[in-house]
Parts: sequence; structure tokens; C-alpha cells
Amino acid sequence: MPFTLFGAQHLAALAVVAAACLLAARRARGPRSPLLALALAAYVVASYVAFYRNGLLSLEYALPLHLCNIAVGLLIVACLAPRQGLFEVCYYWGMGGTVQGLLTPDLAIGFPSWDCFQFFLGHGLVLVAVSHMLGAGLCPGRGSALRAFGWINVYALVVGLIDWRFGWNYGYLMRKPPGSSLLDALGPWPWYVLGMEAVALVTFLLLEWPWRTRRQERQ
Repeated sequence: MPFTLFGAQHLAALAVVAAACLLAARRARGPRSPLLALALAAYVVASYVAFYRNGLLSLEYALPLHLCNIAVGLLIVACLAPRQGLFEVCYYWGMGGTVQGLLTPDLAIGFPSWDCFQFFLGHGLVLVAVSHMLGAGLCPGRGSALRAFGWINVYALVVGLIDWRFGWNYGYLMRKPPGSSLLDALGPWPWYVLGMEAVALVTFLLLEWPWRTRRQERQ
């Protein structure tokens, strides 16, 4: 059946992801989690199998150049060898970009289609991994929001040049996704790219705010 934004299926999937994140945070015993790294890696393999079966295993569609793809790769490394700087990028990119993706999925068909299941599984695993690390005691440091914003600009520059050179659309830097998304409210290209920059900065600062407040209270 067609996927309906904030329909019953969408809300149920969001509830499952939220419950899994809460469970992961409460049961965390340390930031390192080979099991989550394995789950993320299995998701990547399953994604490429799906690309192959759907005839989409091509340079235009299957390179790991979307922001969520890079976040998954960084999280696999972070789950195996946690580092503060790596965690911070995963926190902001994961919580910021992935939450927005979950709220406005680029999906045409709902459950039980593989595309829908794969989308929520992958995005959900990103948030579960970040929640696990937060539950284990890692937290963003001073100035981390601006550092993560700097890295996302490096991403946009590099991937944008690749998209421009080859006519691709990784990161949706050349064209908006066909389905409804936040980008619809940000104007036409290239202005919506600048809008994404502004949204990312505000989102990162909001994600840093609770930790900045906690540091100030402890002083």
C-alpha cells in the first residue's frame, strides 16, 4: 500500500524506533558495542543485495555518498573503537539528519515492502547506536556543534562537486527527492541547499544546548 506521511504505519515505526533507542540507552554498559557494529554492517550488506536485485547497483545510485551512508560507516567504526571526536560527528549527523529523514521519509510504498522496512531499519539502527553511546556516558564537548557543522560543509563541498561532475544527486545537493520532505519548504535549487545549511546549524546548536546547559550548571 502507498506510504502515508504520519499515517498509522509511519507513527508505529517511529514508536518502535523510539522504544529501541530508550532500551539501548538504558542497557548500555560501555560505549563499545561489536553487536551494534555487526548489525550496522549487516544492514549495509543487505542494502547492496537489494540494490543488485532491483537493478540499481550502479555508480549513480549505489555509492555510499549520502550523508546517512557516511554516518553508518562512521558509527560502525565508533562502535568498535569509540573516540570522542568520532562520537560527536555521529551524534550530530545521526540525531540531526536521521531524525529528519525518519520524520519525512522518501518512500512511495509502505510496509511490508522491503524498501520501507530497510529505510526504517537503517535509520533506526543509527539512532540506536547513538543512543547506546549516550547511555554509556559519552556526550558532546564544548564547541562540538560548530565542529560537526564544519565537517558537514566539507561533506557538502566534496559530494557536491562529485554530483556536479557526474550528474548525480547524492545528498540531494542537485535535486530534491521526489517525495515530500523538509526541502519542499526551502525554495528551489540552489537556495534550498543554503536552507539545508541553516537548518543543520540550528539543529546542531539545539542538540548541543542540553549538554552546554549541564556544563554550566556544574560550574
